[in-house]
Amino acid sequence: MKKMNRFLALAAALPLAAALSGAPAHAQGFGDLTGGSSSGGLGKAAGLLSGSGVNMPSVSSLAPSNVTGLLSYCVQNNYLQGNSPTTLLSSLKQKAGLDTSSTQYSNGQNGILDTGNGNTFSLSSLTGNLKQKVSTKVCNAVLKQGKSLL
Repeated sequence: MKKMNRFLALAAALPLAAALSGAPAHAQGFGDLTGGSSSGGLGKAAGLLSGSGVNMPSVSSLAPSNVTGLLSYCVQNNYLQGNSPTTLLSSLKQKAGLDTSSTQYSNGQNGILDTGNGNTFSLSSLTGNLKQKVSTKVCNAVLKQGKSLL
């Protein structure tokens, strides 16, 4: 029975790997996107991608403009519910020193985590059920990171 589960997991990962082969370069660094322990953060999302050749970056290392752009992407695509994300987004946009004309901000609006040194991770390149699960986890981590920027 365990062999069958492993086979199914491998078979499910193959289309993902094929779909991501033309995606932007992926950042190095696996693990929890919040940069802390894996207490409900992105450790689970990272586990969804293990074996697929995709490495998940930490949101704690993202520039404030990228976090704000990503939060905009998350709100626009309904990965975060309620008024809190929209209110936070508005507050972040009004914060002094935030550059909404930067490449990092526009990358974020397109679902791209810009981790520096030319490394990116694109949420928009994910497909199917995996996209929903990973994007929701990433967006929750981005929401938490955004709150820490105020």
